[in-house]
Amino acid sequence: MYNLGIDKIILGTAGLGGVWGNVRAEESIATIEYAMSHGISAIDTAPAYGDAEQFVGKALVHWEGELPKISTKVGRLKSYKADQATYDYSADGMKRSVENSLKTLGISNIDVLFLHDPAAIPTEKIENVVSRMRYFKQNGLAKKIGVGGNLPVAFAPYLEDDVFDVIMEYNRLNACCIDALRTTIRSCENTHKHYYAASPLNMGLLGCNFQEFLNFPPSWLDTKSIEQAQKIEAIAQRYHIPLDVLALRFICTIPASFKMVLGAADHEQLKSSLHAIESGILPAAIYNEILQTFKK
Repeated sequence: MYNLGIDKIILGTAGLGGVWGNVRAEESIATIEYAMSHGISAIDTAPAYGDAEQFVGKALVHWEGELPKISTKVGRLKSYKADQATYDYSADGMKRSVENSLKTLGISNIDVLFLHDPAAIPTEKIENVVSRMRYFKQNGLAKKIGVGGNLPVAFAPYLEDDVFDVIMEYNRLNACCIDALRTTIRSCENTHKHYYAASPLNMGLLGCNFQEFLNFPPSWLDTKSIEQAQKIEAIAQRYHIPLDVLALRFICTIPASFKMVLGAADHEQLKSSLHAIESGILPAAIYNEILQTFKK
């Protein structure tokens, strides 16, 4: 059982579902079970995360403890490639998706239902899509509703009102980027929303993919993030701390209200990340040194 910071952690299942590469069902299910048995009390998944919902559902069948909070998403369809997306934001399509998620997960309602990839919704359809999200909450299919994905300008009004309960963004709160601190998190605090920070290792740039992304940057990765990761790697080497450990401890040191969606490809990767978090927040000097890199 892990203790330090475990209440801030939500298990992310994109990698376990197979969107970053082939996975073994038994390993992914065992990893989800490991997370629950070691104190993680919330799991985030999505139809778009390969077989993730199926694996979560199977893990829950065997779980004898208190059920974790489950969040899933609607709008983006099933895929086995993180960079290949298809969408269905129609009323019927969203309803089918939610009903299928409930059946696959084996639950009667969803703790948090996220609208997946809001930036993909045509502006003229946003109001109808948001109305459908309200429907899911009002009819008891979801206890809370949220937005899952970095917010386009057209969604700014919804950040200020009381429609959504939770905002999840990716790559906006980690050692490569802290923009969320002065924007979305501040707005969430003012409007009493919960904030979920996904991709704490910037899709692996701050961990196992550092060298690969340095040599062969994927199309979605910007130069600024690579340069920032190199600064963090230099600090990690100077203090003899592994890059991923430094990055995770940095997030845990940030004095703000949020939860971290922690992904893993397998049991060993999750175990390593939890050990990193358990090692505690960073000394003030190292934390401030990282903060200074954003000012250069």
